[in-house]
This record gives sequence, C-alpha cells and structure tokens, in this order.
Amino acid sequence: MAIICIGDGDNIGDVIDFYLLSENIEEASKFSFQVKDALEDIATRAKNEINASLVYVAGDDICFIVSDNLNILDILTSYSEFFFKKTGKTISFGVGRTSLEASVCLRKAKVSGKGCVITFRGKQD
Repeated sequence: MAIICIGDGDNIGDVIDFYLLSENIEEASKFSFQVKDALEDIATRAKNEINASLVYVAGDDICFIVSDNLNILDILTSYSEFFFKKTGKTISFGVGRTSLEASVCLRKAKVSGKGCVITFRGKQD
C-alpha cells in the first residue's frame, strides 16, 4: 500500500513579503531560490532514497507517494532538518493513505506550531 506525503514550507511567503516591502528584491530572489533548491534536493533524495513517486514541487510545497512500509516519520524529520539547514525556515509535513488524509494532517501540522510531521496514525515530531 502507498501513502501520500505533503510538505509545505512554513512562513515562506512572509519572508518574501518582508523583503519586497523593504524593497530588497535581491534578498527576496536569493531566499526564493534557496527554498526552490531545498525542495528540489528533497525531491531528488526522496526519489533516490525511498523510491518516491513525485506528484509535484511547486512554490514552497512538495508532494510524493511512497510505500507504507517505511519509517516515514524519521525520513520526513530528516528532510525537515535538511530544509531548515538550507533555508533557515521550517517545513511541515502531513502523511495519509489518501490525499484528503494527508491534507488534513498537513493542516494539523501547520496549526500545531509548524515544523512538524503528522501522520494519519497520529504520530508526530
């Protein structure tokens, strides 16, 4: 059986808005590319390390499908740590057997203080 993992960078838009409102286009661009590169690196790692099937990487979001026999909590926690090292910002993940479950778990992660992983099994980091 497969599970769906959805990640969403936390407060990424706020950082870009701050730079734009401060008329610092260069920093907005630099930060945007850091986020883009970090998500593309996570997508590559997920494909290579856990045989993920990539659904999308867009903006500060990522979605992929993997086998449910993985220790997904630990894997996504390591991806979160990587994202933080690359961007200085956290990323939240929701995991479910369906896109609806994964989306609900992502929403729970976002309102739980962000920077965490919530799965349909109730596990969180």
